[in-house]
Amino acid sequence: MIKEKITQIKTFLKTLPNNQQVAEDLDYFTFLATLIPVPGYQQAALLVNKLVANHNLNLLITELRASIYQTNTRISTIENDVERIQSMATTVSAVSALDEKINLIIEQAQKELPSEFIVETEDWSTQTIINQIINADFTSVSANNNSHNRLQNVEINSQRTHLRATNHSSNFLQGTEFKDSTGSVGMNGITQQGNIQVTGNSVGFGEGGTLIFGNPNEVRGKCPTCNNVIVADRFELQRHSRIQCPGCRDIFNIILD
Repeated sequence: MIKEKITQIKTFLKTLPNNQQVAEDLDYFTFLATLIPVPGYQQAALLVNKLVANHNLNLLITELRASIYQTNTRISTIENDVERIQSMATTVSAVSALDEKINLIIEQAQKELPSEFIVETEDWSTQTIINQIINADFTSVSANNNSHNRLQNVEINSQRTHLRATNHSSNFLQGTEFKDSTGSVGMNGITQQGNIQVTGNSVGFGEGGTLIFGNPNEVRGKCPTCNNVIVADRFELQRHSRIQCPGCRDIFNIILD
């Protein structure tokens, strides 16, 4: 697992706009990226590339690099890049002074970490978010294993939002707006399944990505007292045993087929 992460981070660092300092020692900056507590190798690589531009952090990073190579001169002779990076980790963990420098860098890096808003609903569960404004660099709304999320009158201000619904699950979006610095995308009365990425001006369809107009979980029934038609969400109803008619205000038991 760590070998795969090292390879992915190093490969991605090579694709970033030229940063001479990073390019001169990809192994060292890959090692730093493996320590960054963010999900995904791309985010870790991007953050390390960003940290180098911070003058005070760059001084700490440069000092740590020199200390590691001085402490273990064998590192520069190791031919395999994965073994070389793992040797850096072993060296740092064995020397308290180096470990303290790493902790200081990570502590400072935490201030640069992007904010996240995560909703995860699993195993026959339902979550509802109503009348909310979400401000985060990254937002993720996920439903799995016969589970459902309902977003109603929600404004999401994020550079990127990931919507995911798998294994007979769904995300229902009613009056929901996705905004970033480039614009906004609105979804009203739409059910989402599979994987979809949303920004302020685009909707990207990933594996199984689907948008269904309307709510397939909508159910209708007549009030036994006044015969008024009542419309409701099946998964909202499952959370209750009784319902009130909006017409005559009578309360009666819920029976779902």
